[in-house]
Amino acid sequence: MSPGGPAGQGDAPLWAGRFSEPPAPEAAALGRSLGFDVRLAAQDVRAGIAHVHALARAGLLRSDEAERLVRALEEVGAEIASGAFAFHPADEDVHSAIERAVTERLGELGARLHAGRSRNDLVMTDLRLWALEAAGRLGDGLRRLIRALLSHAREHAGTVMPGTTHGRLAQPVTLGHALCAHAWALARDLERLHDWRRRADVSPLGAGALATSTLGLDPEATAAELGFAGSFPNSLDAVSDRDVVQELLAALAIAATHASRLAADLIRWSDEALGFASVADAYSTGSSMMPQKRNPDVAELARAKAGRVLGDLVAVTTALHGLPLGYHRDLQEDKEALFDAVYTVEAVLAALAGCVDTVRFHPEAMRRAAGAPALYATDVAEALVARGMPFREAHRRVGELLRRLEAEGRTLADLTDAEWAELGLPGGAALLDPDRAVRARGGPGGPAPERVLEQVAALEGLLAEG
Repeated sequence: MSPGGPAGQGDAPLWAGRFSEPPAPEAAALGRSLGFDVRLAAQDVRAGIAHVHALARAGLLRSDEAERLVRALEEVGAEIASGAFAFHPADEDVHSAIERAVTERLGELGARLHAGRSRNDLVMTDLRLWALEAAGRLGDGLRRLIRALLSHAREHAGTVMPGTTHGRLAQPVTLGHALCAHAWALARDLERLHDWRRRADVSPLGAGALATSTLGLDPEATAAELGFAGSFPNSLDAVSDRDVVQELLAALAIAATHASRLAADLIRWSDEALGFASVADAYSTGSSMMPQKRNPDVAELARAKAGRVLGDLVAVTTALHGLPLGYHRDLQEDKEALFDAVYTVEAVLAALAGCVDTVRFHPEAMRRAAGAPALYATDVAEALVARGMPFREAHRRVGELLRRLEAEGRTLADLTDAEWAELGLPGGAALLDPDRAVRARGGPGGPAPERVLEQVAALEGLLAEG
């Protein structure tokens, strides 16, 4: 929405009485936040209505005056939502724009709206309301992505695949185990949002500029009307800090990192050289030059967006550090970063959920890769330990064996029965069976199929708890 409308009495800032000249155009341009904080219009109207009721409870407004103010606020909010509202050049932000419009409609009565409140406590109230609503949407996005992972994890609880460390073959696992690993990380992101909500669910309205007011307002009643769990314990803290934004950004940066790691696995698994998965056409793009290409662009973008969200966290943290108590205009820098991070993570979660929903896995390719004999070196060493050999000795002996086999152009799969017996493991060739290997890892949290299904059930239980 662009500023417009006639110039006139409403063109002076709300605080103009103290000043002998208007702001320089470049100064006004630097401080103007309307272009992004207009997103808070609905929350500002809600907070304004709650404040009107607080003024009425304090005996500062008659009931009919309060009703007229509420109607005017609702009308202005509806006009902004529909795009019919005319912003003026002097509207620094959405808060002053709404108050200016109400005052133009109601005259002296509208000018009484701001009694006992400041933009300092109003902005933080609006922002907390917006952030709490956004956290609900983000939680829904996380749940959808987790459910998509669990659907495949249940189906592929016994699908054997190679696990890697350092990007190199390590030990056999199951696809279900790998998918649950991503789901557990995202479940912790849900927990972080839930924990953040407990601290964020506090109303700052009534804190004023920093020291409340002398008008006998009831912040607890206002908090209850707005749906907050409680009101501020300290008015100076309520308007000074932005840790509620900083903490949400930190949670989003971690969630974006988890999403990027899932995206990285989707990219790797769908590489033609592995052939473990195929990303659906709806979540791929082509090349402007090479007709054969099917690029996993959604996953690549999800992988890259983590850096953007981390940048938002760094920007806000940098703006906050070293600020003394009280409101400072530096704090205006919290909103663009928060809005950007929320919208970015929402988009990533939605796109990744669709990508995971529609991805096709190829168990045959995974099983072929899981047949690499090197994956079972640890099984061989542990079999020697089970027969009484100290682990370091077993590790050394298997390492020396692998070095010799490599020099001979052979692998563990080429050992004869006599060589297995000489190693002290008669029938040791059975250790190279992928299904046996994952079944043997049946301890808690392991990749055995029954353990994967337990994890799926546990994660579904967490989702059911909300």
